[in-house]
Amino acid sequence: MISRKQSAEKIEKDWFYFSAGLALTVVSDYIALRLLFRLEPYTTATVILTKALDVAEKSLKLFVSVSSKTLTALSSARSEYGHNIEKLRSAAAAYDAVFNEDEIKLFAQDLNDKSGKLYQLVRYGTEETSEGFEANFATLIPVIDRIFFQAIHNLPESERKLLFFVSPLKNLVQGSRFDQTLNRELVLEALRWHNREFAAFEALCNQLDEEHEALIEQIKAADRD
Repeated sequence: MISRKQSAEKIEKDWFYFSAGLALTVVSDYIALRLLFRLEPYTTATVILTKALDVAEKSLKLFVSVSSKTLTALSSARSEYGHNIEKLRSAAAAYDAVFNEDEIKLFAQDLNDKSGKLYQLVRYGTEETSEGFEANFATLIPVIDRIFFQAIHNLPESERKLLFFVSPLKNLVQGSRFDQTLNRELVLEALRWHNREFAAFEALCNQLDEEHEALIEQIKAADRD
């Protein structure tokens, strides 16, 4: 079952609260996307497509939110962008040129409306102004990989550490004692499969842990002195 704890009034969420929640949900979405793409890409094709658009949208919203540090991140994400991935891509490109790459721009060109007509068509199977769609996983998934990981890599360093040092994805990659993955090797294989971006993320995880260990050693040395 699922339930919601309701607040007495609306509470605006600033960039940190909004980004902390996004960082958790987009990781879960990405793992699910990669697992389905590896294990059952045909019977779950529409789910994979929906997850792909979710990952792209959330990754870009995360990157824009952290980069802009707006105090009204939640309401701004809803009112200004909605499901408009092209507008999000353009906003993200103002902070990092990687989001201006031709493949990313090509991906976003038909995802350029706030209501998300293509998103609704993929999610529900029909939409009032759309006759159909086509998708090619061989070209789509690498673009989603790129958007997801570049949105992480290109965050400001301190915010990236804050949001992703204890990320479930980092815990999985590093085999942390906090990792709750039931089938770690299977998930890792799905994440690595035909993924040009994953090795750099693994290197980032190692770097974060090495920096943390170095900091701990400095603190211990200071205590001994």
